Amino acid sequence: MSRTTARSAAMQMIFEKVSGGQGGEDTLKLVYDELREYGVPGGRAIGDGEPDEEDREYISEAFNGVLSHLEELDALIGKTAKGWATERMSLVDLTVLRLAVWEILYNPDIPDNVSVAEALELTEQYSDPADKPFVNGILGTIIREKTV
Repeated sequence: MSRTTARSAAMQMIFEKVSGGQGGEDTLKLVYDELREYGVPGGRAIGDGEPDEEDREYISEAFNGVLSHLEELDALIGKTAKGWATERMSLVDLTVLRLAVWEILYNPDIPDNVSVAEALELTEQYSDPADKPFVNGILGTIIREKTV
């Protein structure tokens, strides 16, 4: 499996959890069953043996990392998105942003440009493609301010 698919699964699990769902092992099974049948939107279906241990590790780390830093991530996203309260953002876009910002701040193994590219791909696949400049702008500002 690609990291893109694992990231898609993590994003869907985070989305479900913040929407009031479980976001646990049952959700992971449902997400992967859907990915096996339909694939990542705009992509191909995944293999039967997935997720493997590496995928599960990333998904778990991302899921728990985003949820444990949720207030901090939302504050940074809200501060960066001048004029846009996080409560007014599309929940899909906000979830994508949360995951990408978590990667940028807390996962140094993933280059910032990869986190941004993957976030834009998730936005295109699961949200309105017209939201990509909004997501890109927020992430670009966060990266620039991180290095200052």
